[in-house]
Amino acid sequence: MSNNVISGKAKGGVARATNLPKERLIEIAKKGASARWGDDIELAKRSGILQIGDIVIPCAVMEDGTRLLSERAITKAFGGKRGGSHWKRLKENPDGAYLPVFLSAKNISANINKDLAEKVGRRRLYREKRGGAPAFGIEASLFPKICNVYLTLRDENKLIPSQVPLSVQAEILVRGLAEIGIIALVDEATGYIEEKRKEEYRELFQAFIREQAREYESEFPKLFTDNLYRLYGLEQRTPGKHPQFFGKITRKYIYAPLAESKGAILEMLDEKNPVVYAKGGRKYKMFQFLKEELGLPALRAHLWQVVGILSTSRNKAEFDRLFSRAFPAKGTTIDMFGEVD
Repeated sequence: MSNNVISGKAKGGVARATNLPKERLIEIAKKGASARWGDDIELAKRSGILQIGDIVIPCAVMEDGTRLLSERAITKAFGGKRGGSHWKRLKENPDGAYLPVFLSAKNISANINKDLAEKVGRRRLYREKRGGAPAFGIEASLFPKICNVYLTLRDENKLIPSQVPLSVQAEILVRGLAEIGIIALVDEATGYIEEKRKEEYRELFQAFIREQAREYESEFPKLFTDNLYRLYGLEQRTPGKHPQFFGKITRKYIYAPLAESKGAILEMLDEKNPVVYAKGGRKYKMFQFLKEELGLPALRAHLWQVVGILSTSRNKAEFDRLFSRAFPAKGTTIDMFGEVD
């Protein structure tokens, strides 16, 4: 008899299932899932796929607005070879917290702070609306912090040889990602961005903005303006004073794409620091309103990436092309480098 032939009790079960209404089948499926996973399975409001290079990570937005990344996919991205997610309880970790396998090596877990350990440990079990098996998710905003654990330990020469390739992977993953940026990427992948109101995003990006301007400190390296003078074939005649269109370039390529905000942060900075002088001047520098915790680190990271592109560009057109290649989501089809009066 062929192995594909259904007989005996199984045959009777198939016959009964065929005659049951759809609502009853759904009820039976739910009871089966509850018996296996428990009753704590959450239903995702939106779900999708986030692709970073060759890495594919299922993601979801929950009813309370929390964005999740698949724990299984993150484990695989960090070299996990087994099929599921695996957690270890570590005595040397603060409060004996559970950690996923990619953070559980002794030299790594010993350098994870209590706050990150606790947040990573609060994984959530969810299922997509279209069905399928439940999955565990880790809060998306923790992803850059997990990557930074590897990068910090690499800088401090605390990784063993087998972990060095994982630090390279972490560097690839974290490049271009900021804590707010990853939220925007998940929203785009799930389609949730279409439902969000602008005010909700303004609340998220408010974490970048200070209420009052901090004391003036130079944040823009001299290399930035030096390379702009070189690309335009101009000479700086007055120290500390630059052509007015340099400000437009800074807005377009530094502030507008900052943290994947698509201009939201720049709009808020304009509100905090409006034009007050007849020739378009402002009372403060924009970066004086960025917070030390998130705003300034994100600005510095993005700024130095742009300086690197400027330094290697031979002309204005090449810079524009390389910028669009490095920041495809942030680039612009508008030619900012037209003829200069």
